[in-house]
Amino acid sequence: MGHRRSAVRQRTDPNRCVMVFGFLFAAGIAVLSPSSSIAATASDADWPCQQRLVPTLTAGMIWNGPPIDDVGDWRADPPVRELVERIVPRDVGADQGEAIIKTFVEKLGLDKTQPIGRAFSGLLEETNHERAEVIERIKDLGERQRNLAALIDRLRTELDAMPDAGDDRATAARNDLQQRLTYISRTYAEVQRTMRYACQVPASLDARLGAYARALESALH
Repeated sequence: MGHRRSAVRQRTDPNRCVMVFGFLFAAGIAVLSPSSSIAATASDADWPCQQRLVPTLTAGMIWNGPPIDDVGDWRADPPVRELVERIVPRDVGADQGEAIIKTFVEKLGLDKTQPIGRAFSGLLEETNHERAEVIERIKDLGERQRNLAALIDRLRTELDAMPDAGDDRATAARNDLQQRLTYISRTYAEVQRTMRYACQVPASLDARLGAYARALESALH
């Protein structure tokens, strides 16, 4: 299972928000998250976002179908496992996933409750794995951003302490420090501009899971 999950997460999402998020991970930029549509349940001192941290989604937040506590292991049901593996990756849009769900439920027999419950159980579990990975990366990147802000403050302090005039060596040192400060400040400003795109990544996971849940629920009626 661990090998399959790892393989799933290596796929690339072509959607703009996920592409931006991937860029931010590579560049060490922190982002905002998660969806404001889900009630906040926790706080974390290392969380760099304006929204409060929601570390885990629960069935009660999203699912209006029958309880899923006793539906069994979704991995032991091959059609359900195949469904989850196909529509959980972040490069799968909600519309595409819902179409796959429709094909899945059309092949079920008269007793749809258990396999549909297993399907949602698997989607919830795997979406939470995706979110947990994103959250941990955001925390790491938030620390990098805090370090960047601290570096800007330090460089400004050093620059303010330097005399405006001096010999060639002092002038060169001041110019070098000013260039470093300018570069880092521009990087920080780019981080701020990019946040509004990056914050869509966890929100899109939450919204997509809600769409999947509604598609599965509708098949029960």
